[in-house]
Amino acid sequence: MERYPYLLFDADDTLFDFQRNGQRAFTMLCAKYNFPCSEESHAVFETFNQPLWRALEQGTITKEFLKVERFRLFLDHYRRKEDPAAVNRDFLSFLGTGSFLVPGAEETCRRLSRTHRLFILTNSVEAVHTNRMRQSLLMPYIEGSFVSETAGYEKPDKRFFDHVFSRIPGITKSNCLLIGDSLTSDIQGGVNAGIPVCWFNPHRLEKPAAPPIDYMIHDLSELPPLLDGGQRT
Repeated sequence: MERYPYLLFDADDTLFDFQRNGQRAFTMLCAKYNFPCSEESHAVFETFNQPLWRALEQGTITKEFLKVERFRLFLDHYRRKEDPAAVNRDFLSFLGTGSFLVPGAEETCRRLSRTHRLFILTNSVEAVHTNRMRQSLLMPYIEGSFVSETAGYEKPDKRFFDHVFSRIPGITKSNCLLIGDSLTSDIQGGVNAGIPVCWFNPHRLEKPAAPPIDYMIHDLSELPPLLDGGQRT
């Protein structure tokens, strides 16, 4: 019997190549509104976007605020007069059309789906995740997705995981494994929920002292043999 028959995957930068999808959506947005389109302008956007996502994880802002505020700041920076809510809607629409995957994601999910039950747990915007899943090569292998907007809580909040556990028959805190790239959202969330965690670390960053990590992989192809052997880091 498999030690971890239930696998809980993060979406962005674990299965989906969010950097590539995000850059594509930003380029499409710039084309529509005639915004400056360069690595520099994208970096400017991210200087507003990323701190807001961290604040969301900490529970100090709402996702609705985040979605509009990042573009309000971006538009103010370039002294533009567009409606930030309208710009955000277009950005999310473009983002939902991108379903580029992290290398090895399709093969790994296809292989593991033969012996495990696969689920996605994400803080993504629900409409974006739903749209990209419809066109994704992962669709046949993922049994279900849990999005924070529906759950009412964001990872790493334990209540997000309580929501997930209440909706997957047979899952327990000892028969599942959470796989994710974010130490603050995925790994800390798994620790808060009391479940085993596997840090997906493709950039080979130094393993931190906290939060505690049960397993670590640098490539998704390492996951099936890890599950076969189950050796902790």
